[in-house]
Amino acid sequence: MKKEKLVTSWEKRGKEKGREEGKKEIAKQMLEKGYKINEIIEITGLTKEEVSEQES
Repeated sequence: MKKEKLVTSWEKRGKEKGREEGKKEIAKQMLEKGYKINEIIEITGLTKEEVSEQES
C-alpha cells in the first residue's frame, strides 16, 4: 500500500511539473505575440518572475 502512495505521489508531482512547463511555454508564445506581462500573469497564473524568465 505504501508503494502505491509513493507512485501516486510521483505521478502527481510529474503532472504538476508538466503543467508548469506548459504554462511557461504558453507564456513564451504570448510574449512573442506581443501580450503584456500583466495579461500573461492573469491568464496563466505564473508569477511576474516566471513570465520574465521566458523573455530570453
